[in-house]
Amino acid sequence: MFKQHFYHPAGIGCQPEEQPPTSGRSGGSSDDLNRPSQRIVPGRRIRTIPSRLAPGSRAPACGEPMPVVDRSVEVPGFGSIRFRLVGNDSNPLAVALGGISADRRVDRWWSGVTGIGGALSERRFQLLSMNWPEPDSEGPASVDGFADALAGLLDVLGFSRIHSLVGASFGAMVGLAFGARHADRLGRLIAISGAHRSTPAATAGRLIQREIIASLSRLGVPERGVALARGLALTSYRPASLFDQRFFDPDPDRTINSIQGYLEYNGGRFAGQFDAARYLALSTALDRHHVEPARVRCPTELIGVHSDTLVPVSQLRELAGAIGIRARLHLLDSPYGHDAFLKSTELLNPLLARLLGDSSRESTNVRP
Repeated sequence: MFKQHFYHPAGIGCQPEEQPPTSGRSGGSSDDLNRPSQRIVPGRRIRTIPSRLAPGSRAPACGEPMPVVDRSVEVPGFGSIRFRLVGNDSNPLAVALGGISADRRVDRWWSGVTGIGGALSERRFQLLSMNWPEPDSEGPASVDGFADALAGLLDVLGFSRIHSLVGASFGAMVGLAFGARHADRLGRLIAISGAHRSTPAATAGRLIQREIIASLSRLGVPERGVALARGLALTSYRPASLFDQRFFDPDPDRTINSIQGYLEYNGGRFAGQFDAARYLALSTALDRHHVEPARVRCPTELIGVHSDTLVPVSQLRELAGAIGIRARLHLLDSPYGHDAFLKSTELLNPLLARLLGDSSRESTNVRP
């Protein structure tokens, strides 16, 4: 029997949606990064100590930059993988993975959780994140393949074991696959809004998204297909009640114009960063994902959201029951649905801090 915990904070209201900027560009991935002048030797434990900080020096004080390694390495069987490793190697190793649009820069898209004061702070953990490997022509991308790619990256960096893997959405699915395929290398899995399989309703929506991209690609405008597909996907990330609160106007024309502006802005912004082939590969991987729950043999914390219709609570209860005694289910009462892990970090952080706190003193950065 799994344990189930509920979190119902008082006074939580909807925060305003980000508005399109009137000028300038929003921040994206950048290669202008702090790159320590050290050579990565496959199988040898990497040290995140910049060249200006000698081994054995004191840890950075609060407010000082943390040691960072941000670069690409060749991972046998998976090609080049870009990763980011932040924090002192005396701290426990944690891995943070996000949705299909997430990258290694967790400090940008998940700063409320990984920044100073966050439960997964780079000052409490040595934090590893990565870009999803690029799809290739040798076969379809798969969640299992991404889990194996993470294991291969750990081998190259010289880590035999992870203290905690915290994955959200697609990253939670990869985490579950890692827990099934590499359980001996994982101390604890925390899977947020991700399950062992896609629901038929979610698959139906993604099938339509992929057909939109394929159709417009045949017309020579794949980027338009990506923008429209992303817009459709956005309607599944947050509940209808939030759309109603955000966009309803007694004048139907104003409602239509507001929604259209929101979808076109966010879809177009996404299409500028994500090509059609990558979208199709990761979308298909989501729908082909399936993990046998009984094979997840590590301690597992599942976090769901009452208002999430993409990964419903009923599915997470099913998963927790199938994993059994090793699993606990925790539920958040957020209005943001599937986006709660991004938008309701004030709810998520206390829970993550408690789940990570009991064992954070025990470093599991074990050398091979």
